[in-house]
Amino acid sequence: METGEQAERACEHAKQLVPCEKNRLLIVDDEPGIRSIFKQILSASLPGCVVDVATNGAEAIESFKTGHHTVLLMDLHMPVMDGETAFRKLEELCETENREMPSVVFCAGYEPSYELHKVIANSRRHFILRKPVTNEMLLDTIKVRLEMNQETHSS
Repeated sequence: METGEQAERACEHAKQLVPCEKNRLLIVDDEPGIRSIFKQILSASLPGCVVDVATNGAEAIESFKTGHHTVLLMDLHMPVMDGETAFRKLEELCETENREMPSVVFCAGYEPSYELHKVIANSRRHFILRKPVTNEMLLDTIKVRLEMNQETHSS
């Protein structure tokens, strides 16, 4: 049972949550062609968005620290740091620095681990796109996550 003081601290903690930067996306993939195509599609279809890129999970973490992206479109299998490890590190970073967790859309040709699949299955925020991905599937999935972020900040 929470005391009044504990509830007040929890409320204060929630107030200080640093929100994601609106309309900022991060594409994380080790394949230059995929990064380029996804960036072209998203930049052309979402002109109000800033689209950044990273080549692996470690770069994604560093980019997120400065960009605090609303949505990350991330491959699961990459060198240096894979998508699942990067996701876990993002969760830790957001928790320790009191940042809002971005939506993470995994783009994968194979099934993620059971643990990650459970996290995604129990979340409206995160999603798995199965390769091959159509332009329409990509855009629809990203737009839904951007709209969710807008709704969160307008309440």
